[in-house]
Amino acid sequence: MRTLYGGFDKVGATKTDFKNFKRDLNRYISELDVDMMIKWLLRKKNYMPNFSMEYITTEDGILRALFWADEDAKRKLSMFGDVVSFDATYQRNKYKMMFVPFTGVDNHNRNVTLGAAIIGNETAETYSWLLKVFREAFGRAPPVIVTDQDLAMKKAIEDTWTESRHKLCMWHIMDKLTVKSIYQIRDTWISAYYREKYMFGLMRTSSRSESENHFFRQFCNPECALVKFLGHFDSSIEAQRHEHKKNDHDTRNTNVDIWAVDFVLEDQAASIYTRTIFFDVQLEIQNGLHRCAIGKWEKMSDYLKFFVKDWDQPCTTFFEVMMREDEMTVYCTCKRFTQFGLLCSHVFCVLRMLDVREFPQLYILRHWTREAVPNSACGAILGMNERDNRYNEVNHIVREITYSTESVINKLVTNFDALCSFRDHVVNFFQTADEAVVNAPRKSRRERFAEITGNTQPSIVTVRVLVGTGYKGMGKPKRMKSKREIAISQNTFYSGLHSHLIKL
Repeated sequence: MRTLYGGFDKVGATKTDFKNFKRDLNRYISELDVDMMIKWLLRKKNYMPNFSMEYITTEDGILRALFWADEDAKRKLSMFGDVVSFDATYQRNKYKMMFVPFTGVDNHNRNVTLGAAIIGNETAETYSWLLKVFREAFGRAPPVIVTDQDLAMKKAIEDTWTESRHKLCMWHIMDKLTVKSIYQIRDTWISAYYREKYMFGLMRTSSRSESENHFFRQFCNPECALVKFLGHFDSSIEAQRHEHKKNDHDTRNTNVDIWAVDFVLEDQAASIYTRTIFFDVQLEIQNGLHRCAIGKWEKMSDYLKFFVKDWDQPCTTFFEVMMREDEMTVYCTCKRFTQFGLLCSHVFCVLRMLDVREFPQLYILRHWTREAVPNSACGAILGMNERDNRYNEVNHIVREITYSTESVINKLVTNFDALCSFRDHVVNFFQTADEAVVNAPRKSRRERFAEITGNTQPSIVTVRVLVGTGYKGMGKPKRMKSKREIAISQNTFYSGLHSHLIKL
């Protein structure tokens, strides 16, 4: 607040005021916590297009498991859902329930959240229910699912997602390598067993799981009420999606250095892939030109077979690259494309020798391209459904406005006067649009609490959590006394004390 308003003296409240506000908010939430969260998500389901939310309770109305995913998550899964990480290792909340995110990798090689759940136990029955509602929400199960080593989860996947291949996460395996039983299940975690599957680098290193844990640990802690957790989750996902848009912006509006000027495929790759992925491809191109050499090649019926020496991998004699020039199909025994969806240095070495002038279209996976996800997030902000007649037309106009605005800013950033003029034009238009909004009267504190928690209408609690799990600082879930009641209580206390002293 100090940063927002420009100084402590301008905030208009003290630390004590903020602490009291938090105390009163916790008292307001009290035992209505989980019911508020359920109703918040149900309202999203009723009013937001393509929002999914399901939950189950015990016979006593205690929450057992909850799952939710919005339209943007479904759009991302349709493009980035070939490999999904399902991690149930995060901290439990104050009710001993566990937060479970579903994670993929976007076209910038960054983590992207594809859905989320909260579960009360880690039984095969709970996991089976969760996987079932996931399939119903997204319409399919991912080809590869990456999890930690949990027998209940393993059974649930085998029973529910029969078509999915289960892989164990290296991040969780590394601490258990000394256990001999780990070797017996090596086909579930050693990367060599997955060379025929697109993994998109999801579990190539342990740092990806570590970064995801750090991201969610910021708002998933034992002291957080569910309704406040949901607010933090929404803010964090909004930040994640903003970062994705920023990466899109950087890809469109920044230039890269082309190292091999005489190799046209590198320049084409720069216009095909996002910046992050291009740098990876560029490195493979450079290695193909300077660190690889063709030992020999031979004609094999309808294809050419090349033997490529890679000086960065001296332990391997030669990599074999098979290619059909008429169809422009290529295959390398290193299987880098098969596993990560990107061509290897050995293939680029062959393409350079054959003087190929056009990037092979068969080996451009949309997953890594600039336009992997259509810029249609604005459609959701406008409240339009993809089934609306003018959805595509409106989305196209929104994209044009977005791109044009970014382009104008980039062109005027060095011309301060022109930039200020453009700013004034935008601000004036914003003020014109803002005049149509009627200012509502100032809200009471209780109304503000209702707005923060999403519990705008009082109702009977229908979903509960286990009692007796309060945390320090939450305050007691009882009715707040008025100042008059407190004064009467104090007068009664002092009167009784005075009478007792007289008797003594």
